[in-house]
Amino acid sequence: MARLGLALLAAVLLAPGCQQTPNEPAPKEPARTSGATGVLSVGSVSLNPGREYETFRPFADYLASRLGEVGIGKGRVVVADSLSKMVADLQRGSVDLFIDSPFPVAFVCDRAGSRPILRRWKRGSDVYHSVIFVRADSGIASADDFRGRIIAFGEPFSTTGFLLPKAALASSGLRLVNYEDPAATIQPDHVGYVFSNDAENTMFWVLKKKVAAGAVNADYFEALAGSRIEELRIIRRTEEVPRNVVCVRDGLDPELIRAVEEVLLAMDEDPQGRSVLSGFEQTARFDRFPGGSADQLGRVMELLAYVEEDLGR
Repeated sequence: MARLGLALLAAVLLAPGCQQTPNEPAPKEPARTSGATGVLSVGSVSLNPGREYETFRPFADYLASRLGEVGIGKGRVVVADSLSKMVADLQRGSVDLFIDSPFPVAFVCDRAGSRPILRRWKRGSDVYHSVIFVRADSGIASADDFRGRIIAFGEPFSTTGFLLPKAALASSGLRLVNYEDPAATIQPDHVGYVFSNDAENTMFWVLKKKVAAGAVNADYFEALAGSRIEELRIIRRTEEVPRNVVCVRDGLDPELIRAVEEVLLAMDEDPQGRSVLSGFEQTARFDRFPGGSADQLGRVMELLAYVEEDLGR
């Protein structure tokens, strides 16, 4: 697959700006919301397409209902089961908007030429970061001490549970290798990692000395540790990244992009919009990137190389 280099991607970030996929549930006729006949397709990636479709459908319908002036009368949801398939959907024009966390969006932008336009405050947060922690009595003083040991990450596609902490550690010169068994013997120049598949499991595994370290969303660290927080020590905090990002496909009509931005930016001021946002994974609002998308996503682009293989599988 042809790729844009990071330099070209930076240019894309700064630039102004429908067929059914195999994993889309239904078939259901997209909701017609006006006399206009155009279709706006909103894309997402999930291994549970039915649930994802139902999560995104009210949002797509709301958007379409406010875009009659630019010819949109229907909202559609397209669910792919991999980022590579989403790239193909964007390239052929069967997805217009893609919404996800920053690393998946960076991956898609790099390959499809898509452009980030807005931030999404998912679950009420505009930004988030990870903490990498150990037991206080572990003898581990810094991330360099992870060599020859095992760290637990959460789910394979979690930004704060895996992608961000892995990229942060790898960018500092550590060589991370995936293992299936937390009890595996690790080469002294490697940092082994396993997936716990849940933040609670990660916390439990560290406390029980099943692994040497763990990484979780910083927002959840204290709640997960509970009364045992004094038994833990944070070794590293990653940089903050946008909580979620909206991007548009290359070639989408600039007037439509402008209209979509206006609807999303005003959505939290409309009673019906607030109701839809609440059901859309507790979204608080959409806003513009402070300082621009290149400023907000620049570090993500630099770290992307360390997790590309994980995102592409």
